[in-house]
Amino acid sequence: MAAGRCRIRHRSRPTIGAWWMSFEMIIKKTIFNNCGGRSDAHQSISPSVQKPSRSSFVVRRSSFSSRSSFSSGFTLLEILLAVTILGVISVVVSLTFSAAVSAWQKGTKMADSMHHGDFVVDQLVMGLRSAYYPEANGSEYGFWHEDDGDGENARDEICWVKLGGSLVGRNSRFAETPHRVRFLIEDDEDGDSAAAVKAWRLQGQVEDFDPDDDVEPIFLSKRIVGFHCRMAWEMKDDEIDWMDEWEDDLTNKLPTVVEITLYVDPAQEGEDPIELKRIIGLRLGVLSWK
Repeated sequence: MAAGRCRIRHRSRPTIGAWWMSFEMIIKKTIFNNCGGRSDAHQSISPSVQKPSRSSFVVRRSSFSSRSSFSSGFTLLEILLAVTILGVISVVVSLTFSAAVSAWQKGTKMADSMHHGDFVVDQLVMGLRSAYYPEANGSEYGFWHEDDGDGENARDEICWVKLGGSLVGRNSRFAETPHRVRFLIEDDEDGDSAAAVKAWRLQGQVEDFDPDDDVEPIFLSKRIVGFHCRMAWEMKDDEIDWMDEWEDDLTNKLPTVVEITLYVDPAQEGEDPIELKRIIGLRLGVLSWK
């Protein structure tokens, strides 16, 4: 029985210390290979390959850093060129902006002057077309004119009898009754030339009434610096016979056509005034000549 027994051998299991030693060897081998280590077999195949020294690595890195820092900077010539280009661009932009602002200001002033001129012209046209002249005893309703120069320095005066609110305003107390108006260029309170109107009713005035002293002017626009007027009542050789003066017996009548010229303050100082011209026909002018 003893001889027939089979013995069962049990392999001894590795201990924890043996496992730990094997794991430690694997880690060291992995670290050695990753850090550039060479095995004996690899060294025998390529014995000429050597690990670079630390000193050569430091030198190469320092030279690379110096080249990188040198290539990332700007030279004095490049800086001067950039400043010059920036200066030229700034000057061009400044001149363009200045020209645009100047043109805008000039256009705005011209538009404002034209607006003032058109307003005065429209008032004169409506006032002359609403001239009043009765059929009988109309001598005191005649057209008066004072010639005072030619061109842009002219300061003519015209005076006539009219109806309506043109030149005097619709709220005037004598707008709907016959009243005489005088249009002229007169200095305002500041001493500047301006288009002005004087108006007064024909009836109900005191005996010593003087419109030059008793009537205050109404200033229409300071932009009007000159006024010239021509009159006519007949045609000669198929052309209008213009007259620069309306005197003597003509003051008891009305012209059949009137040419008015206004000179408006220019948009820029030193330029010629803007000229506005209109020709107006007076419907009652023919009646005054009968």
